[in-house]
Amino acid sequence: MQKNKKTFFITSPIFYTSGNLHIGHLYTNTLAWVLKNYKILRGYEAKFLTGSDEHGQKILKKANELNMDVKEYVDAQVEKFVELWKLAEIDYDFFSRTTNKNHMEIVQNIFEKLLSKKIIYKSVYKGLYSVSSEEFLTPNQAVEENGKFYHPVSKDLLIELEEESYFFKMSSFQKWLINHWKTKQNIIFPTQVITELLNNFVKKNLEDLSVTRVSFDWGIKIKSDKKHVIYVWLDALFNYITALNYSLENDNDYVKFWKNGDEKVHIIGKEISRFHCIYWPIFLNALDLPQPTKIIVHGLINDSEGRKMSKSLNNVVDPIYLLKKYSPEVVKFYLSTQLTMTSDSKFDEEHLKSIYNSLLSNNYGNLLSRTIAMVKQSFIDKPVKYKENQLTKLEKEIFDDILKTKEIYINEMDNFLISKAYKSVFDFSKKLNGYIDITMPWTLKNNLERLEVVLNTLLNGIYSVSVFLSIIFTKKINEVKNQLKIDDFSLENIGNWNLFDNIIVEKKEPLFQRISEK
Repeated sequence: MQKNKKTFFITSPIFYTSGNLHIGHLYTNTLAWVLKNYKILRGYEAKFLTGSDEHGQKILKKANELNMDVKEYVDAQVEKFVELWKLAEIDYDFFSRTTNKNHMEIVQNIFEKLLSKKIIYKSVYKGLYSVSSEEFLTPNQAVEENGKFYHPVSKDLLIELEEESYFFKMSSFQKWLINHWKTKQNIIFPTQVITELLNNFVKKNLEDLSVTRVSFDWGIKIKSDKKHVIYVWLDALFNYITALNYSLENDNDYVKFWKNGDEKVHIIGKEISRFHCIYWPIFLNALDLPQPTKIIVHGLINDSEGRKMSKSLNNVVDPIYLLKKYSPEVVKFYLSTQLTMTSDSKFDEEHLKSIYNSLLSNNYGNLLSRTIAMVKQSFIDKPVKYKENQLTKLEKEIFDDILKTKEIYINEMDNFLISKAYKSVFDFSKKLNGYIDITMPWTLKNNLERLEVVLNTLLNGIYSVSVFLSIIFTKKINEVKNQLKIDDFSLENIGNWNLFDNIIVEKKEPLFQRISEK
């Protein structure tokens, strides 16, 4: 009987439909997609959710500016989102829309449940509000200049607002949240995010949160009080479980991937950490629902000079341009392995070219081409077999390094440290190139026994590196499989040194052609 696979459910945020997607959105979804593929490689049943956040005042305003019906506007935006993920070759299992009928009905029911539990109550909101961020702020949280208040992140001017509103009793959950973070210190990665949130929001005392608006109607209406629409974050955050059919009759996905799920991971940009790390856990706790097992907070992508990307600076990088120019797999490789997830990163197109040439063309691609060429020269229609009794100290070290690299790779990837994992992979690939320089296989044409040992060692090394790269180069890796004549690229096969004993490899075109740099 087959053992049930562990489950892994990863989500990106659902992206706001007020504008086009940028490189930051591509970065987030690339990380989520790579981690999902890694977990599949590890034998998990893994699912990935992305989607669109379609309600709120900002979206209504945008549609009005364009003289469009608001639903037609969000539908058009969603089409653009879907097209971008198709172009990026990022496949997903759930695309969650907040205008979806099931989502809206479930959120309405959640609201009524919280109301009946007296966790939500009616009052009057008077204070500061950011239209661009759909966010209420206290004077303590805002930046004051010349008697006016501005958003601390977006720098937008805040408006004074006074209107009837329902409030969520955030203040009642302050102690619970602090204790939750203390007992589950690794739930948020990197952990310094907790310190920042504690200092900036929680220690100043959590204030009850206004969760409805009456000044516009583009949102989910409360069943019991239809002049109110639900605040966009209370609506949007629940998409992670409404997409899994939480509370519906056919809730198999919810039970499997959330209620009983082994790993439930959110990956978000740091600018929305407050909503995911404070509000979301509290909302779930209020309903006695399971918490995510990990919230990964990544840094922002700045331009090559470290400046924030903005239209005024004319330094915004268009993801469509990048994907079409360099191929989706190369862009995803660069974003996932060369940017540091735990801090802000600089995006530099020249660096992308340099990394492509040094790591993919020179290091890995060259290693594969040279090795296959040497095999075909001396072992035209014969396999290159593993011969343990003929290994020298050099080969034993390489085989040890294959297993060590596998161990490091798994450890780093299990801890979501993608760039560190691939640094170890390319360090090892570089060592294989060095092994060629030391052994000089081209001088061994008259010593086929020794040559066979060297080439088999190289093939085993190349196989391991190729397995590690297969979760990013999901299409390109098929070309490697055609050369190595192995279909099964698995972590379990790394360490089976007899893998090539009955295989005749095939020479093909170089895998990664160099691209010109400045």
